[in-house]
Amino acid sequence: MKSFKWLLIVLGSMGVISLGACSNGQQVENSGNNPAVSSSKTTTGGQVIEPTTQTGEARMTLNTEATPLKTGKSTLMLNVMDVKSGKPLAVKNVAVEMVMSEQEMKAMGMEGVGTAKTQVKSAPSPGMFEIQSSLPYGGNWQLKVNLKDIQPAASAVFNVAVK
Repeated sequence: MKSFKWLLIVLGSMGVISLGACSNGQQVENSGNNPAVSSSKTTTGGQVIEPTTQTGEARMTLNTEATPLKTGKSTLMLNVMDVKSGKPLAVKNVAVEMVMSEQEMKAMGMEGVGTAKTQVKSAPSPGMFEIQSSLPYGGNWQLKVNLKDIQPAASAVFNVAVK
């Protein structure tokens, strides 16, 4: 009976290790106008959010400091990479907008589209940008990112949950 328990423990551990090895490092490829499937990977102190839609030759990911984000001030890190080379993309003109849909607002008993104040700052590393946002209330927000100074222009939309 003891050897059977040990066998189950060993097999279970091997299954968990194999599952972890298969899922590490997977990336969503997205070129042209094909939408990427929303996914996330957990990291220390936050989460990496893949865009729900993305266009252009830039691959963007968003790193959050906490999951889910909380109302009030939040800092997000945007990572911009060249799709072809996989290297950081030197972009200078990044426009962002944090919005909540009209349907989401109605569900909370409010009218119109919700917006949150956002600021973008270049980080010391190429292709990295700090996005500071002040989120007035919880719910499902969308962060819309436009890279205007590359050709062709690139954009991405990220779904961000706020508690």
